[in-house]
Amino acid sequence: MDKIIGKKIDLKKTILGTGIIIIGLIGLLYGPAIISILSLAISGFFALWIVYGKDATLSIFSKPKSPIKITIKYFLLNIVLSFSVSLFLQYVLKWNLSANAASEGFQLLTLIVIPIMLLGEELFSIYFLSIFSSKFSVPIASILSAIIFGLIHYSTYNNGNILHTLVHILLIQGVARLLFNQAAIKSNSILTSWYVHVLFDFFALLTAYYLG
Repeated sequence: MDKIIGKKIDLKKTILGTGIIIIGLIGLLYGPAIISILSLAISGFFALWIVYGKDATLSIFSKPKSPIKITIKYFLLNIVLSFSVSLFLQYVLKWNLSANAASEGFQLLTLIVIPIMLLGEELFSIYFLSIFSSKFSVPIASILSAIIFGLIHYSTYNNGNILHTLVHILLIQGVARLLFNQAAIKSNSILTSWYVHVLFDFFALLTAYYLG
């Protein structure tokens, strides 16, 4: 992570990398199953490669620092924050929030598909975190990447009310992204944020499936 965060970047390479990752996002949202599963992971990896080069890109997959401690810390923190916000929006404000459709049809194949797709989300988010950090402080860059991360979940959690959906995705998915970013930065590896992300999504999906 320290080889891509806060580094100077070439504008032409960044435009090309951003174009590639946007194509990957379109594939995720609108492509057939096999493309949807793989597109963001592939496009995110190559976008980082184009902007930062082979060595720096591969370095983000290096052995994490204190992976168990950091994974447990941010996993538990994300559970507390996300469920607190969700309960507040649903039972205090009485908002009708949409759940992730994946929780309604949980299958064993999900155990394979979800980690691949979440790796794509990690590469997508770390890409934007890194390029924003070339112009802004890391906290600001993290917030900007979190906003983008939240917004790409709009169609997944759209309940027909624009305001409610935006608040939902920014306070739950957006805040979760801030925690994932911190896990990656603290451990100096995208692997840790991926661990936290996978654990949390499985926990959330299984909870919704068995309690729904």
